[in-house]
Amino acid sequence: MEDSKISEVIEEFLFAKEIEEGCALSTIKAYRYDLHKFFNIIGDMSVNSPLLRQKIRLFLKKLKEKNYSKKAIARKIASLRSFFKFLILNELIIKNPMDRIQSPKIKTEENLPKFLDISDIKKIFTRLKDEKQLNSEKSQLQYLIVRLLYSTMARVSELCNIKIKDVNITQGYIRLRGKGNKERFVPVDEKTLELIKEYLQNRIFYNSDNFLLLNTRNQRLNPRVVQEYVKNIKLKCDFPDSKIITPHVFRHTGATHLRRSGMDISELQDILGHSSPNTTRIYAKNDISKVKQSYNTMHPLNTIEDL
Repeated sequence: MEDSKISEVIEEFLFAKEIEEGCALSTIKAYRYDLHKFFNIIGDMSVNSPLLRQKIRLFLKKLKEKNYSKKAIARKIASLRSFFKFLILNELIIKNPMDRIQSPKIKTEENLPKFLDISDIKKIFTRLKDEKQLNSEKSQLQYLIVRLLYSTMARVSELCNIKIKDVNITQGYIRLRGKGNKERFVPVDEKTLELIKEYLQNRIFYNSDNFLLLNTRNQRLNPRVVQEYVKNIKLKCDFPDSKIITPHVFRHTGATHLRRSGMDISELQDILGHSSPNTTRIYAKNDISKVKQSYNTMHPLNTIEDL
């Protein structure tokens, strides 16, 4: 394998990630995109090329010139680091070219999840409920999608994989399948459950094993289509270009609003399907008001008159 080209080893790496490590298909897709982006920019070359580290730095320079965010560049670096670690472990290379490559430092405020205000949510719901907007089956579907994204805080892939049997109208919850095919049960508000019932009543035929959300050809809704729907909704609601509104933003929004309303971090972790509480704690940083409230009620300077 001494003369192996980068492009020749990628599929072997992805296979190991999927089969041996059990990575989700979305993760595999992200790895493939990042690695192909890498050699598409720098050109294919030997995995043992002495110029590899310089080429990696050139790649990162090109990304910066293309105005990639620090977070996006950090993800590309993480993908490359995992790829070359695989090559080291499998004795395909001797030296790791990523050893001296550092990820960009991201300030806390830059890394906080983007979310919408309650007023933004009201605006979106009002527009989508308007008769002029909701005059087609597609509009009804878009409204249901937005409500599900906000109420369940599901990832877009999880949303598209919901089956009718996963929805328990009586108990008021939906079963989601997350990363690593882990299942979790998420409570849903009554209004959204009513919309699901109305949506299903308009289906000519269905059974419990069918996917809940379908496209116009009665096939499972694709995550990319959901992203386009949300993009169109942003335009319909006349939000400025600078406002970030994506399916994942509704997940962040629901989580931030729950935290601000007092939900415990451990409960929020269960709803979001995070394996580590540290991942969920970022929503606490989004809410200084909650910290201030606790401080005002617990710190002795606020509770003891003589101090």
